[in-house]
Amino acid sequence: MNNCKKYLITALVFCAIVSLLSAQTVTAEKEAIADVGKQLLLQNEIFEGSYPEYTIDGKWLLVDEINWFAGFHGGSLWIQYELTGDSIYKELALKEADKLIPYQTLDTTHDLGFIFLPTCVKAYQVTKLDKYKNAALNAAKMLLKRYNEKVKFIRAWGKLGSPKRAGWMIIDTMMNLELLFWAYEQTGNKTFYDIAVQHANTAMKELIRKDFSSYHVIEFDPLTGNVLKKRTHQGFSDESTWARGQAWGIYGFAKAYNFTKDTAYLNTSMQMADYFLSKLPGDHIPFWDLDLSGNDIVRDASAGAIAACGMFLLNKLLTDSSDQQRYFNAAKLITNSLTKNYLFTNSNRPVEQGILLHTVYNHNKDKGVDESYPCGDYYYMETLSTKIKLEGIYDK
Repeated sequence: MNNCKKYLITALVFCAIVSLLSAQTVTAEKEAIADVGKQLLLQNEIFEGSYPEYTIDGKWLLVDEINWFAGFHGGSLWIQYELTGDSIYKELALKEADKLIPYQTLDTTHDLGFIFLPTCVKAYQVTKLDKYKNAALNAAKMLLKRYNEKVKFIRAWGKLGSPKRAGWMIIDTMMNLELLFWAYEQTGNKTFYDIAVQHANTAMKELIRKDFSSYHVIEFDPLTGNVLKKRTHQGFSDESTWARGQAWGIYGFAKAYNFTKDTAYLNTSMQMADYFLSKLPGDHIPFWDLDLSGNDIVRDASAGAIAACGMFLLNKLLTDSSDQQRYFNAAKLITNSLTKNYLFTNSNRPVEQGILLHTVYNHNKDKGVDESYPCGDYYYMETLSTKIKLEGIYDK
């Protein structure tokens, strides 16, 4: 009888602790949403039509020319609107989408998905206005023009027709394929779908190593298709694994499976996630390159946020309950750590204009190292929003 009482008391204490921790997490998330909302409004005033690149000592470096980050502020505003229902964020998000419409024929980059998915596609989903749909479709058509039929990949960088880097494929492009899949759903034009699949297949073959770590860049001969070099651009070395690149692969291949139901993509995403998780330190936030570790190595919280988004998607797509729970728990631990330890509210600096701290934009060029940048802000908001929706614990 005494043992039964002890077990009962232990169980009750355990449940009470779990309940308390859960309540503390919910409170922290509500506070984070409120703080982020204020920060987004402040950012809107700071940007004033310019485009943010990254922070320097907590202050945004702004540029006049569009960059691959251009859609993330608008995307963050949409997420905040969904979380709070406050129409001010919707109004500002629509203005961001309007600002990007003139760039629908941008011919210098593969980053059209990053630019138009969080802004014009989202604006169209909310408003049903054709101007947003048409802009995103035209951007998808520009992405098609970057496709190399001989080698079956989408060129990453460089103006169309220019020879420089004409044969470069990068892991990041896996995320931009979603724009092509969306365009196929809107138009029924299978060219969008087929090119997305062909690129994903080439990426799976050439960018993913046998242990499911990843290369950042494959350099092809654009005329013959011969692989000239497998290399990095932002990682520590050609044979190391750049943390954000691995995260792009986790999320990008999960998205590809979501649209195609090709289990090869699902397996690739899962195996890449397992590799990523095996390299995490105690607080679940990766070092900027997964082959590095130590107290003097900076973290990349943005890579953690992106990977968590991918693992939440895996949780949704998988049917095996143990796999579902495994990736949900991993994504939850990463997201909780970001909220607790990596938000701007934890900064000791006098000025902090970003949202997610301790991110790395480009370590090799010493740009945005241990700072904030728009990609990190956006994917933190996405993973936090997804976690909240999956747990069903937050009321507006």
